Formats: sequence, C-alpha cells, structure tokens
Amino acid sequence: MYINHATQAELTEAFATTRMASSLFQKFYALPSCEGMQVDECMELFQCFEVVSCERGVPVYEAGSASDQTMRLLISGRVEVSHPSFGVCGHLEAGDVFSLFSFLDETRLHSATVKAESEVTLLCLNRAHFNLITVEDARLGNLLLRYMFRLMSSMSLKMENEYAAMHHYVTGRHC
Repeated sequence: MYINHATQAELTEAFATTRMASSLFQKFYALPSCEGMQVDECMELFQCFEVVSCERGVPVYEAGSASDQTMRLLISGRVEVSHPSFGVCGHLEAGDVFSLFSFLDETRLHSATVKAESEVTLLCLNRAHFNLITVEDARLGNLLLRYMFRLMSSMSLKMENEYAAMHHYVTGRHC
C-alpha cells in the first residue's frame, strides 16, 4: 500500500486545526492542570479522553457501587458529592478530577455518590484504554502518566489545604 506522506501530513494538520477550534478543547487547555504545557501535548492528551455528558440530577455513580475504573475530569458544570452517612460533603467544578483512586484500584468501591447539579461535561479515561496507550505508544503513555501525576498532586494539595482549614476551625484558630 502506498502512503502519500504529504497528504498524510496535511490531514494531520487539518485534524489538529479542527481540535484547536473545538470549544471543549479550549476549556481543557485553559485548565490549571494544563498550565505550562505545549498546545500539541494538550491536544494529544485531549484525544485520549472520552467526552461524557450528564444531565442535571443524574448520578454519575453511587456510593458503594463497583468501580468501572474510569477517572473523570470535570470540564463544565457542577457536581455534588455526598456520603450516605454524612450527607453532602462538597461540590466539584471545572478542573476538578474524581474517581482517580477507583481508576487505580479495581477492587475499590466508590466511597461517595456524585450527582450532576447542572448539565455536566466530563472527560473520562478508562483504565483499560490507559493501559493500551501506555503499551502501544510509550511517548504518549509517558505524557499521560505525567498528566495524571499533575492531577494527583493538585488533589493532594487541595485535600491538605482543606484539612488545614478544618483543623484551624476545630482548634478555634480562624484565619
């Protein structure tokens, strides 16, 4: 089979231009987790995700349910996080990631219920797809691993800040 490399390059460039024009890609690229990254790296990452929409009031998943090993990055909208014993624990908005621990551990049950408070757009990455990428394309797999590390680092920092604020409140040191 003959591959016309000039045509292939033109098609690749046209595809990249189309992705750049996508409002969904623009929202992804504007997230703090993409800060300092090259546009082409973000485009490659963006293509790894599946776009999923949820209507207002629809649960993304329920507490105690089995993991589908899918991490979710919130691109637009707002979700409510609740626990059967404690009620509403918080709210997540654009740029927040959830289900990361379920993504990593297939035996882990979901610890909370996540429900769409508005129309929600998520970028989702299933563990099986992630594994395939890391095996088939080492460079893209490495880029994806570094991005996942960024997401985990920002989650860790957010949790540490929330813990510190809670500690100050409990001990009476209001800042």
